[in-house]
Amino acid sequence: MMFECRRISSQKDYLELMKFSFGIPENWMKVASKHAGEIFNNDLRDPFGAYDGSTLAAEYLLLSLKMRLRDSVVAMGGIGNVCTSPLYRGKGAVKFLLKRSLETMREKGQAVSLLYPFSRSFYRKLGWEEFDTMLRAQFSPGSIDLPDQKVEVTIEEMEDADGEIREFYNDYASSHYSMILRDEEMWKSDFEFRTDNDVSKKFVKFKREGKTTGMLRYVFLYDNFDKDSGLKFVVTIFLADDAATKHAMFRFLKGLSLQIDQIHAFLPPDFLLWPYLKERPSEIKIVPRTMIRIVDLQLLNGLRIDAPDMRVGIKIDDSQASWNDGVFELCVENGELSFLPSDSFDLECEIATLSSVVGGSTDFKEMIEFGRVKVSGGYKGQDLPKSLPFALQHF
Repeated sequence: MMFECRRISSQKDYLELMKFSFGIPENWMKVASKHAGEIFNNDLRDPFGAYDGSTLAAEYLLLSLKMRLRDSVVAMGGIGNVCTSPLYRGKGAVKFLLKRSLETMREKGQAVSLLYPFSRSFYRKLGWEEFDTMLRAQFSPGSIDLPDQKVEVTIEEMEDADGEIREFYNDYASSHYSMILRDEEMWKSDFEFRTDNDVSKKFVKFKREGKTTGMLRYVFLYDNFDKDSGLKFVVTIFLADDAATKHAMFRFLKGLSLQIDQIHAFLPPDFLLWPYLKERPSEIKIVPRTMIRIVDLQLLNGLRIDAPDMRVGIKIDDSQASWNDGVFELCVENGELSFLPSDSFDLECEIATLSSVVGGSTDFKEMIEFGRVKVSGGYKGQDLPKSLPFALQHF
């Protein structure tokens, strides 16, 4: 079928398609409607649709964000709310939209794109590949075991994040993992997006010697979307600059033991939890999260990366973005990455695989072993070091 891509102008059409596709109940739709009204008037949030004449066949929301990638902060296009009308399932509307999204993101100067996949195999064919993971833990606050606190840490609880929390979060995100920086809309949504299922949503700020050194965010809610539905206490953000602050944060959680039976926490994949607990957690697992895609190789030129100088020619297959399709020399010089057109190559791979290597979740060595990268006789083992991706912020 032939579709036309354009920015959605009807908030009603946008919400109706989202409601059906995600099975959103009516009490959530009231809040979603208010949130959508703000999206339609925000230059950093673009709802795009695939139209068959005047009929909205599929849609997605493009979020213009920033994230840490390797040792730089780059512009990133977040793909969210991907959904299709039941009349157009399997007719290529989403594939059409996502191909057009690459052109849009390139025009906006967004070097990479992240999304939360409904089907990994589907997005892999379009150039996205596995990126970050998260440690999901469940434990009793009564099992928290801490040494005596000798350093004074002040604690302040608030419903809306103040300027100090916002500054701390984005400073932390700019220098840790592959975190997504939060913009004004995200902070606003945290404060305003509330449903009848929410009991309490709070930020907690931790300070030492007058400086913010840690923060956590929790949500106390009736979770009707989880198989273990019921009242849950969920820590969605847990960030600390030092051990003393981290101890104070766990001490805060331990103080909830008379009211809260279990804490559900979303943590970085390398978070060392067991030293803080007397008993084993009820649950602890690594959960796959986003997929990453390079939008335009040459928008990555100048990316800071902790890697030795190297050069390697790569033949890249990108059927969705012609500007990435071809032979490039990947170069690292003085801690900066660049891609330049070339005539010769030692490696051959799809853009999805290269995206995961540049993102740090894997390297050429592993992908060669799995047959995802083909090698010619001139390859001498040049590689990019792996890192630990963790985006944290959901969108």
